[in-house]
Amino acid sequence: MANEVVKMDTAVSQWTNSITDLVVRDFDTCGVTFDEYSKQCAMAAMTSIFQLVKDSDKVNDLNGIDKSNLREIVGRCASLKLNANVVPRECYFQLRSKKVGNNYVQVVEMGIEGDGNDALLRNYGNNVKEVYPVWLVKEGDEFIYPKHIGVEVTPPEWEEKGLSQKVVRVVYPVKLTDGKVQYLIAERESVKTNLFAHIRNNLMNETFGFVTGKKQNGKDRTRYDATPDEKKKIAEKKEEIYDALRKCETLEDMLACEEAKPYISAAWLDTPESMIVRKMRNNAIKKFPKNMNSMAKSSLLQMDDTYKVAQEEIAENENSQEFVVDGDVVAESEATEVPEFAKEETLSNQKH
Repeated sequence: MANEVVKMDTAVSQWTNSITDLVVRDFDTCGVTFDEYSKQCAMAAMTSIFQLVKDSDKVNDLNGIDKSNLREIVGRCASLKLNANVVPRECYFQLRSKKVGNNYVQVVEMGIEGDGNDALLRNYGNNVKEVYPVWLVKEGDEFIYPKHIGVEVTPPEWEEKGLSQKVVRVVYPVKLTDGKVQYLIAERESVKTNLFAHIRNNLMNETFGFVTGKKQNGKDRTRYDATPDEKKKIAEKKEEIYDALRKCETLEDMLACEEAKPYISAAWLDTPESMIVRKMRNNAIKKFPKNMNSMAKSSLLQMDDTYKVAQEEIAENENSQEFVVDGDVVAESEATEVPEFAKEETLSNQKH
């Protein structure tokens, strides 16, 4: 047992030093200071990821996951100054299969825990002096929205009734350096956009059994090998699922949608309330302007659900359609369709 612990500690140290050195180079390239707390966050991320891989039945060790992705994830934690070791945690990690070239590899995904949002506001919010504890307004509670009277704002009122555990909105009271308090509010229904993007992301490699057989090298055919007819069938099937989701009136209806449920991850289905609250807290802080360095800004953007889906679809559809300019044939990417209730969030993210 003692020998096993020593081997584990040695492996963690070797990987941590290796990846941290690469992250430091990335910081230097961007002209960003890699301070002591960024280093702590990077090391905490590596330790957590090592334990995640060790406990996983998908890979044997860190050699079984995408190294470039690992470097990127650790860099995100360091640039955003999110610490996986504090209690409660500010970020979390999970493994997901992703196609790289002709093979599927395990990649690490990072998400922001509830208290990570508080940290982002404290560290990067414009003129933020203090972030007060978040309000979790539940169904049955009495809540009065802020009222704007000219440039003055009356504070919201919240009376807890204890009638339900269902959180319908979150409110972040944020005190600014000029003494004024702003209230950042996100509603439960706003999470529909997050869930829609999550399902679209999980459907990226889905062929619904329309692509069968093997290639000449003996490997199974994937969506990349689909014929035009197979691609059409896949697109039509996806559209059926999206239509079913669009008809859902509430977030609960979307989670219960039989057509979409096979493509909703366990985290949403097993602990839906905690996931919904996490997404609401994410959505609330997006509205607040932040003063970030280039690395932190890029890291936060790359974690956005809608952005990730758009990038996946751009990568999938690039060079997929040809058009002629001055007699020459060049490639054109197909436009990415965004669901109606996701357009407003996408525009908001681009502004920040």
